[in-house]
Amino acid sequence: MKISISFLFLVLLAALPLTATAAEPEVVYWSSDAGKSLRARIAPDADYWQLIPWFTNQINQSYCGVASAVTVLNAMPIKKPVDPIYAPHAYFTQSNFFTPEVVKVISPQTVSNQGMTRDEMVQTLTQLGVKATTVAGDEVDETALRKMVQKAMGDDGQFVLVNFLRRSLGQPGGGHWSVLAAYDAQSDRVLILDVSKYMYEPEWVTIRTLRKAIDTLDAESNRARGLVFVSQEIK
Repeated sequence: MKISISFLFLVLLAALPLTATAAEPEVVYWSSDAGKSLRARIAPDADYWQLIPWFTNQINQSYCGVASAVTVLNAMPIKKPVDPIYAPHAYFTQSNFFTPEVVKVISPQTVSNQGMTRDEMVQTLTQLGVKATTVAGDEVDETALRKMVQKAMGDDGQFVLVNFLRRSLGQPGGGHWSVLAAYDAQSDRVLILDVSKYMYEPEWVTIRTLRKAIDTLDAESNRARGLVFVSQEIK
């Protein structure tokens, strides 16, 4: 019996295992049908609910780190400065973020020119009175990253800033900072609140993709990008 090549191809294709994730995109955006399903499952104790009232847009195309830090700082029960724009109300802005102590670490002009490294983010946050620690993207595998994210995304007073390479998410651009807000165990995805709100809505990315995006080289520090964990300093 003569078997055509096309028939043989169909037989082999049918024999391949079908998985739920095979056809799913690595990045799922907030307003997509898949995104709507994911956001309906955001846990009541996810960081998302504490962060979303304070989620801000970066005021220029270099202040992604500043906007991410300000989002987290405003969500925390800490002493906040008074910006003349909002006086007498205390509120972190992307201007009053640069206190005299922070400027000793990094100036607004430097951030405008080259952004912020992980170490600079940790140092500036420490100067603002919170506890900050960092994990390099090349120091964790998917399993370790998943455990870290699961633990931090609950209502435990800890928040997570992520420094990643946009191109790893299929987006144009280079290094970027944003805020992690929730973890969905069913899809193994984490929600990124992208502070470039003029470009991208919040996005769900798989842990595999997130790890790939943080295990990239930051040219300014010559070190891998990664995560910064922020919590209230216990005194």
